Amino acid sequence: MQPCANCGEPFAMPHCPQCGQKRVQPGIRLGEVMGDFLGGLFNVDAPILFTLRSFFRGPGRLTRAFLAGKRKAFTPPVRFFLFGVAYYYIVRWLLNWDPVDAAVASTTGAAPADTPAMQVNHWMSRNVNLLLPVLLVLLATFDRLLFPRTGLRWVERLVHYLFAAGTYLMVATTLLLFVKLWPPIQLLNFFVILGILMWACIALHRRHAWNVVKAVAMMPVTFVLYIMVSMLIVSMLLHLPVAEVFQRPVR
Repeated sequence: MQPCANCGEPFAMPHCPQCGQKRVQPGIRLGEVMGDFLGGLFNVDAPILFTLRSFFRGPGRLTRAFLAGKRKAFTPPVRFFLFGVAYYYIVRWLLNWDPVDAAVASTTGAAPADTPAMQVNHWMSRNVNLLLPVLLVLLATFDRLLFPRTGLRWVERLVHYLFAAGTYLMVATTLLLFVKLWPPIQLLNFFVILGILMWACIALHRRHAWNVVKAVAMMPVTFVLYIMVSMLIVSMLLHLPVAEVFQRPVR
């Protein structure tokens, strides 16, 4: 008998009787990673595709159903968001695509200069998984300030925007297949992201004109603030002069 790699219990069966882990060989293979990825996508207990479809049918209804206790039918919001992040990195790796380089190449036709601002942009694009929580916190905070009568707590609004962020990550990442073929449409992804977030915000609250105006104004302001805060954090992390990072390029 060999000891379980997880808990150390000796066993000879396919699964450990102590912790239930399946016997595995040391190391990990690409097939195992892809199996876990597809398993999360088509898991019968909490299918991601069903959660995604439920969001498109009504973002507000999805969140309220989840908050009301209908948990088994949907992928948990944090897992849904992390799946979107994983999907983004997998597609980006398969396409060998960098958003910063692609944006610079589509506008100037040249390779990006190695300026402090560009170093920050590259770090942000490669570590978006570490920065997106800042956006989610800002979204939940602004939503709580602008829509106090909705009756949801801050953390419940955070759940809503986790669903929204996971959705826009999957949709925008899928569009990268077309961006790779025609780089000038990269700007479309930005409008897709803002559009999904605006829709999610409007759907969570009473749909009257003033709420729509607040939702439409809230998203670009929040996104700009997110970019500025992220650039400030990354510039300090990389020990770069903040003034040079935020300096407009001279033409």
